[in-house]
Amino acid sequence: MRKHSWLVLPLVLVVCLSTSVIANSSYPPPPNIRVTNIPQLNNEEQVFICPTDSNVIIANWRDFRLGYRQIGIGRSTDAGQNWTDSLIPKIMQYFGYDSQQSDPTMTVDRFGNFHMSVLDWDAFGFTGGSVIAFYKSTDKGVSWTGPVANVSEIGDFFEDKQFITIDRTSGPYDGNLYCSWTRFDNPDRIMFVRSIDGGASFEDTIIVGPTQTSTGCGSYVVDAGQFSIPIVSSNGDVHVFWQGTVLDSGETCTGHTAIKHVVSSDGGQTFTYEDTVLSVSGYTYAAGGISTYSQPAGDADINGGPFDGNIYVSFTNEGPEDAGHTDIDFVRSTDNGLTWSQRCQINDDSNTIAIDNFHPWLIVNEEGIIMVVFYDQRYDAPSYYNFDMIAAYSFDGGLTFTSNHRISSVSSSPSNLEKSSVIRPWVDNDDGTITPVYMDPMAGLIGEYIGVTAYHDKISAVWTDSRDGNSEIYTANWYLPILEPRLMEPVINSYQPPSPEFRWSTAWKHDQDRYRIEISTDQTFQSGITSRVVDTNFLELDTALEDGFHYWRVKALTTDGQDSSEYSAVWLFEVDGTAPDTPELLLPVDSTATNNPTPYFDWTTSTKLSSPVTYDLYISTDSTFPADMSTRVYADLTESEFTPTDSLVDSTVSYWKVVAKDAVGNSSVSTIFTVTYIPFVCGDVDGSGGNPNVADLTYFVDYLFFSGTPPPILEAANVDGEGGVNVADLIYLADYLFFDGPDPICGPIE
Repeated sequence: MRKHSWLVLPLVLVVCLSTSVIANSSYPPPPNIRVTNIPQLNNEEQVFICPTDSNVIIANWRDFRLGYRQIGIGRSTDAGQNWTDSLIPKIMQYFGYDSQQSDPTMTVDRFGNFHMSVLDWDAFGFTGGSVIAFYKSTDKGVSWTGPVANVSEIGDFFEDKQFITIDRTSGPYDGNLYCSWTRFDNPDRIMFVRSIDGGASFEDTIIVGPTQTSTGCGSYVVDAGQFSIPIVSSNGDVHVFWQGTVLDSGETCTGHTAIKHVVSSDGGQTFTYEDTVLSVSGYTYAAGGISTYSQPAGDADINGGPFDGNIYVSFTNEGPEDAGHTDIDFVRSTDNGLTWSQRCQINDDSNTIAIDNFHPWLIVNEEGIIMVVFYDQRYDAPSYYNFDMIAAYSFDGGLTFTSNHRISSVSSSPSNLEKSSVIRPWVDNDDGTITPVYMDPMAGLIGEYIGVTAYHDKISAVWTDSRDGNSEIYTANWYLPILEPRLMEPVINSYQPPSPEFRWSTAWKHDQDRYRIEISTDQTFQSGITSRVVDTNFLELDTALEDGFHYWRVKALTTDGQDSSEYSAVWLFEVDGTAPDTPELLLPVDSTATNNPTPYFDWTTSTKLSSPVTYDLYISTDSTFPADMSTRVYADLTESEFTPTDSLVDSTVSYWKVVAKDAVGNSSVSTIFTVTYIPFVCGDVDGSGGNPNVADLTYFVDYLFFSGTPPPILEAANVDGEGGVNVADLIYLADYLFFDGPDPICGPIE
């Protein structure tokens, strides 16, 4: 049973970007559990399930209970139902009692050893510098060792926004610990470091995203980037992605924001020169003053299944179709980062509504299933101010994403994220005295990332939640659901041929899913039903539907018959199998000769009332209308009249026809008329092509007095320019030829 992905990809991506209605699942949120319980800010969290004991889940976050920025650690031994929390003790912080800590990140190796990294700096204005401090737990988070610094000596720089990963491929670099980050001010650049001894020590740092300058920027150094993330692909290559500026070429100081990428094929020792994955919107804001970014969040499939080797990246982005709000966009690579797919939208809300989606986090589980969580404002209509935690899944290697699944059971208000300015005592003096410290919510309100982890079908996520009037860490734990399929084609309210093609998102595991599709002329599906059960997420209908309105929906089922989803939303389309009226050609009249190189063309309008009709005007010097330079096509004309901007070929017969076509593809073709453009010399009555002479005068006399042949170009006989062709023109021409009279002044015939 298979999905034939090579057929699905182009259409799915286009549809994914043009979703016009909200299609989120009705599947209920899982129970929400509060991890923290303190009156200060908590945000910016990560989480991992222990791969050797899935009951153990470790989380960390930024914690303000003692004042400005510490790191909280949460631990659950009952699959996330209950939690204990603590801070990294002052004695274990790199600068001790002078430390401030931020930006907690985490990873776990395949043996269940947890690694945590934090930004650690001197509390007194960075005077003592900063380091990235690493901690390790070999007993499932019961105890931690550290700190181990990312550098051997602290320099005159500030480290920021580090993310870490570990090689779990069982290959030659298995167990290598990798970290990338931004080093600021000296000047800023993207840095990388690795440990080959399980985090006990780190090698020398290397620059993977160098500083940027341009001759047009003078002494100004352009932002090299921020929000870098390392990902290990299935062959052990190390990929680093970040948001950075791409400078325009030439002597300018302009550019655009993009996701950049480098790769190492030797376990993080050397890297390629940076390339650009795609352009993104970069720094934006969501309602309530929440800072958002196009930070790449991604993972790779290293599981040996049908999508092994794929690399996936999700990010917040305001695309040209988004009307001033952000979506969760996605790209994938199936060739180890050499090329990337078109941009696809994961969130399934309407692009016509001002809803912001932001802060995605993405992982791939042991079966190659992609799991994405993000913040979303759709449940707070019509203001779209409060936000929720949302999830979506892909079972087909990132070709399609499911209907969105609400995870938070209560929406959070950005306003509640700021209500944490309190004074707390902080013992930080050498003599043990207490100095009160104001806690200023300098924390980006909600932080800059969230977390999701999985062990096979078991998923756990952490996020910042303000339902209790303060920013707290919440979690949810659930098993992978089978959701209503997300409909894609036919697009709602579209016109379709009698045998349309249907597509929807995959809703369950590869080779374990099938779908029931129902098409009906009755919105309640009580009558007129066409039904099929297929093991793909598309159907090419093998029967013809009658013209008119039809409704369709899809239900997902497991092949073992043990589970099924609810039916999807119901979408409407209209079948139109009727061709437009055949156009009747009006002007130029058939066999016309004209001196106008761009004549006016006119034909009858179709009276068809269903799908919109447009017209293609064909003009060619070949009666077969070949698809070459001899044929010009003016396509998709909405009116039944047109004046071309291109001239007809001189003194050559031009053939013309009109094709009427509707939005479905039904068409009808007119007969063929001819028109000949003959440039004329005023007074060249016989059309011989030369200057006026006695032969023209003789031709004129024969035409006027003896019913002779009309002039080929009548305008050429309007010698006096008075608007008619008569004896006055004959006298004018004779005067010009024999008595040195004025030159002919032909004008249009009235």
